[in-house]
Amino acid sequence: MKPKDPLWERWGALVSALGLALVPVLALIPFGALWLWQQGWLLYWLGIAAVLGGLVYGVGWWLQWRIRQGREAGTTDEAPVSAPDEDWSGRDLAAWATVQRLAAEAAPAILSDQQQMLATARNTIEQVARHYHPEEKHAVWGFTMPEALLLTERVSARLRRVMLDHVPGAHMIRASQVMRLWELQPAVRTSARWFGHLSRVYRTVRWVNPATAALAAAREKMIAAMLGEAGDYLQRRGARIWVEEVGRAAIELYSGRLRVDERTEDIQAADLARGPGVPPAPSLGPVRIMVAGQTNGGKSSLVNALLGSRASGVDALPLTRTPGSYVLQRDGAEELVLIDTPGLENRSQIHALANTLTESDGILWVIPAHRADRALDLEALTALRQTLEGMPGRILPPVLVVLSHVDRLSPAREWAPPYDLEQPDRPKAVAIKRAMMAVSQDLGIPLALIVPARLDRLDQVWQVERIWTVLLSQLDRSHRARALRIAQAAQGSDWRRVWRQARRAGMGVTQQLFRRPP
Repeated sequence: MKPKDPLWERWGALVSALGLALVPVLALIPFGALWLWQQGWLLYWLGIAAVLGGLVYGVGWWLQWRIRQGREAGTTDEAPVSAPDEDWSGRDLAAWATVQRLAAEAAPAILSDQQQMLATARNTIEQVARHYHPEEKHAVWGFTMPEALLLTERVSARLRRVMLDHVPGAHMIRASQVMRLWELQPAVRTSARWFGHLSRVYRTVRWVNPATAALAAAREKMIAAMLGEAGDYLQRRGARIWVEEVGRAAIELYSGRLRVDERTEDIQAADLARGPGVPPAPSLGPVRIMVAGQTNGGKSSLVNALLGSRASGVDALPLTRTPGSYVLQRDGAEELVLIDTPGLENRSQIHALANTLTESDGILWVIPAHRADRALDLEALTALRQTLEGMPGRILPPVLVVLSHVDRLSPAREWAPPYDLEQPDRPKAVAIKRAMMAVSQDLGIPLALIVPARLDRLDQVWQVERIWTVLLSQLDRSHRARALRIAQAAQGSDWRRVWRQARRAGMGVTQQLFRRPP
């Protein structure tokens, strides 16, 4: 008994269904031609098709001509893909000339054969090693382990940057997905055979309209030739890139340029790991602290108080590119960005404010101590919490409440700071403590994160140092909120990143195709 084909059992029904589904589509070809003839539009359609086909053919012919011109001028295949490093010595440049000769001799077919790629790389490494150590029998082993490890770090960093910048979707494809595709090879080959059969059926059926079939056949031949030229070109360039990159790494390894002393090894490893043309990895940026609250609550006074505390070792520089934002740098502390958000006036602004605050790493919420209308503040904070709960992987940044206008609490005429708020012994201190407890209960903010302050006059500010102390004590949570915010932003831009990668890859190919011969 003949064993059943497991691939047919899995894919046979699907392939058969797709084949039957194509029958109505294929039937439209003769009926469409008949309808065009009945309407008197067939000649017009054939003319338009001929013009478009001629344009496509002309573009394809021109591209082939450009490639041939570049090949004859020695710019398409023989030109180096990358230049030598500026700090290379004459000996290094001589080794690079050897690498260039090997790159020019590399066969394009090596890219489709792993063994040939490894053999080509091995030959390149041996040639460079013999250049630097001609007297050694085993010149290929003329390096130290620290040099090899540092070289691995540098090459990995360069490869990672190239993949992230020029390989569409590289940051989204997992190794498990690649292995899954590898396992589907038999099914892909079977599908390709079926597609070939259906393609032949399609070519046969379309000869019902001979003119259309002839144009289509010519177009296919032209496109196949054009793609063949482009494919050959890319293979040749790919083979050259392979040899050049292997040769560059070998020069770095055998020239001794990676040999550094213990005092500078870590610094140079971090700096050189980027390689030529690779910028340093972007930092996470400073922590964003947003100032929020109702209109006329004292937000601007808080910003001015923080910016004006220069006598305490605070420096501030306005960020002109972002109106309402400032850089705060306190002695002994990291740099912070202070962002003044629009004042909250009514419920219609809550949604926009909540969305704005999701881009913060810490919040200074200003509430007037002498006003009891805190419902709008509660709704805004609730909206912020709900918005962040709907963002997987995000946390609520630390929210610090600054109680402004405490000098207006009863008794209004009394103002003689400092006040003991742990054990209030004066009427003003008691009133301030009560206001803090009320705000804590109304908004769900711990007392430790509520700071009463007077901010309206810079010459009489009170508790600004306390605001700084509480703010800096929450930096650990702010750092975590910043990291999660940036991670989510990176995930949200995956497809935009794929577009940038595809655009860069296409620009690289286009620049090589359209480069003017010398």
